[in-house]
Amino acid sequence: MAERPASRQGSKTRTRILEASQQLFNERGPADVTTAEIAAAVAINEGNLYYHFQRKEQIIEALFEEFESNLHRVAAAYLAYSDDPRRYAEYLAGWFNLMWEWRFLYRDGASIRRLSPSLRTRVKALSDTGHDQVRRAVNGMKSADLIRATPEEIERLVVNAWIIATYWIDYLRSRRGIARITREHIDWGASQVMSLFIPYLTPAGMTLLSMRST
Repeated sequence: MAERPASRQGSKTRTRILEASQQLFNERGPADVTTAEIAAAVAINEGNLYYHFQRKEQIIEALFEEFESNLHRVAAAYLAYSDDPRRYAEYLAGWFNLMWEWRFLYRDGASIRRLSPSLRTRVKALSDTGHDQVRRAVNGMKSADLIRATPEEIERLVVNAWIIATYWIDYLRSRRGIARITREHIDWGASQVMSLFIPYLTPAGMTLLSMRST
């Protein structure tokens, strides 16, 4: 069933529903949050919530659309830096901040695919786009003489950076028993990705890395 068109007030309520859902999903995961809890967080009744979203699946899909938009915004900010080498560090920071803001999408991928099967194809497409963006950034680092690596080594960097960036939250949860991810964990995740690049950094790249860590 398609969502009904909303008035201006209805649009504000819809936004509040999505904001509350994102917060609750980040805290506990979509599978453990009920529509009644979402409605209570927004201070509306469930009937009002169902006016905007008939199923929790629709809320997840709407949030995913926002996430897609934010991911493209991070990529656009990277391009806006032109040839400034700082853009690579800023891109990484933006990437991990995005993971913090939308951590339920990374942490609870299996339950999201179960709750919203229609997202599977879109998640795959977004993953492909993300791979291409990382590959472009790594090749840009080589062109800027920040790293020295063969095409084969660059491809390994791209794949391994994506694996770590995608699954580091799940690693902390499953291997270290950390259920609540904090801002400090964001820095930990970013440092794991940066460690992949250290063997390939040129003196200019090492300087950039030291500037980022101060």
